[in-house]
Amino acid sequence: MDLGQVFTDRAVAAYMASMFEVERDALILDPCFGAGVFLEMVMQRGFTNVEGYEIDKELYKNVKVQYPKFHLYNSDFLKVAGTRRYDGIIMNPSYIRQEKIDDLKQLGITKAKLRKNKIYKKLPGSANMYMYFIFKALDLLKEDGELVVIFPSSWMDARGGEAFQKVLNSCATIMKQVHISGDVFEKSALVEVIILKLKKGKIEHKTETIYLETRDGSMREKAKTFDCGEVEFDIPFSRYASVRRGLTTGCNAMYINPSIKEEEARKCLLPIISSPKSITGYGTKGAVKDNLLYIQDCGNVPDGVEKYLERWKKTIHDKKKPKTLFQKMQKSENWYGIRPIDSKGIVFGYIVRNDMKFIMNDLGCLVRDNFYIIKPQIDEYLMLALLNNYFTYYQLEKSGKKYGAGLLKLQRYDIEALRLPDITLFSDDDKTQLINLAKELATANEKRNIVKITDCISKYSEVKFNMIEVMYEKIRKFRLEGKE
Repeated sequence: MDLGQVFTDRAVAAYMASMFEVERDALILDPCFGAGVFLEMVMQRGFTNVEGYEIDKELYKNVKVQYPKFHLYNSDFLKVAGTRRYDGIIMNPSYIRQEKIDDLKQLGITKAKLRKNKIYKKLPGSANMYMYFIFKALDLLKEDGELVVIFPSSWMDARGGEAFQKVLNSCATIMKQVHISGDVFEKSALVEVIILKLKKGKIEHKTETIYLETRDGSMREKAKTFDCGEVEFDIPFSRYASVRRGLTTGCNAMYINPSIKEEEARKCLLPIISSPKSITGYGTKGAVKDNLLYIQDCGNVPDGVEKYLERWKKTIHDKKKPKTLFQKMQKSENWYGIRPIDSKGIVFGYIVRNDMKFIMNDLGCLVRDNFYIIKPQIDEYLMLALLNNYFTYYQLEKSGKKYGAGLLKLQRYDIEALRLPDITLFSDDDKTQLINLAKELATANEKRNIVKITDCISKYSEVKFNMIEVMYEKIRKFRLEGKE
């Protein structure tokens, strides 16, 4: 069972413990102490009046013997009832998306049960688990008590994020907001995080914003952002194209490369590109493809495929997940049906590890949901040129979310926010040149054409080629080095 456990790095935990400004005899709580790193750090800070909860029985046993003087309990913090109030609370709450909360039903945890508690009444229905932990903690704090919490900084991008912040601001004051990158957790986790220091109650205070990174087991201030300026173009992305996500199966283990004998499955398979790593250049013709289970005629399913589906049906029914397929199963005999989407156009893997690549999918091979599909409303190769150049790459480097190891994650709205040059101002010769360069890029993987495309587009920008080249290379280098 996934309890959303991600253990905090020692240096980060030590920094968080240092944020308390309460007396050393204060009553401190860790609501989900996990492997005990926060307990260790508050003890090192001189706090002795400490309590903690941990739902995981094995973790509780291991930690209990290490801190016999602390009051530690093997129970669910969210079910704690009582009038005890704390001076300080420190925590790394469970990272469980709202769609997964009901998976904890056997522990007595469901969204419906949580919502019955009046302290969660104002939380949005799409609240993730950490939001429940934060509001429970605030409820148990004394007035002017301090909460130090680490959680995803994507909270404002998540559904209900704005509503969550509004409710949070109504009962607490954000004293410090610490953006942190690097090795934040003991095991690599692709999540950008923030530390908040909250004080219960409303006071006049300007939030202090800090940018830190963990490196070599210590915390340090981040290098200041290189101010690269702005790229000014007039045309919104939507004028030239639209964008959508690739195909979501709901259960990749069942649909992708199904374990069925080839002769039985042949007519029930479609080629699909599952990963950007399967594509070596800027076109999909040579891409390594997987097989997608796709049953067009539900009344004529081969025996081997039918047996495969029956095995999966039993597994899904017993586990009651994936939830989407389980619910479809209750409503339709054709629960396994899947609708392919038109993937022809330009595809883009939204997790960038090194270079950005907008890829021509002129054969229309189906792509999975780790790609965006861009549908041009202008010449598709001219659109490919407008995307594969330093002006576009630079905008996306600025807007994307940065993670450890130089990773950059781009959301659909980052693509839609692009500003592109006005092609009505382009000469016919330049349009032809851009189209030809894009075709060479897609068919022959000529990366030098990206430089030529950028040079051509720079004729129509106040930011000239040499400047955008330096701007892009510098911001990309900062990202790869883990800087801001």
